[in-house]
Amino acid sequence: MAVAKRKIMAATKRLVVSQAFDKITVTTIMAEAGMRRQTFYDHFRDKYDVLAEIYATEVKAAVRYCGNYQFWPQTLTSMLTYFNQNQVFYQHVLKLDVQNAPEEVILTHLQTMVGEIFTSLGDYEKVSIDTKYCTFLQKTLGGTLYQALKDWLYRTDEVSLQQENQFLKAYLEDGINGYLMRRKRQPSQLQSEIA
Repeated sequence: MAVAKRKIMAATKRLVVSQAFDKITVTTIMAEAGMRRQTFYDHFRDKYDVLAEIYATEVKAAVRYCGNYQFWPQTLTSMLTYFNQNQVFYQHVLKLDVQNAPEEVILTHLQTMVGEIFTSLGDYEKVSIDTKYCTFLQKTLGGTLYQALKDWLYRTDEVSLQQENQFLKAYLEDGINGYLMRRKRQPSQLQSEIA
């Protein structure tokens, strides 16, 4: 990644935790980065694009085996650790209620990750997963994971990282194990139910 791009992302991140996002402009970002304003447009469309890139870049670095069924517990722990370390930043970012807000980027990533984990599960456990049902799981579990993550970031009763990880791991494990038990017990019945 280009040095200029990294500097713009770092400057944006510093500004987001220190002031209201609607007060942040391309000009303030570039002043914080110590760079010419025009350089911004060599790398990003707008300030929302920077937020999406921060998430994509940092999560990719933090969560190495994102869509692999065998490593999903480690993925969950790594992801929660990342959000815990960047809590103030994401508390500000997830409040944004505008068209290009990064909420959609995060939600889409989580849904894609869940879909990849279930596809990997099918390969690993040698069971077939109906495409429509996998899409349903992707949207439902990915959406639930996003909402739980968002709620945790804003909680006032301060649920610890370990507790949140334990709860989400149990929730996802229950879903995965429940699916596997049903699939192995009644493979043809399940296929007809979800077809």
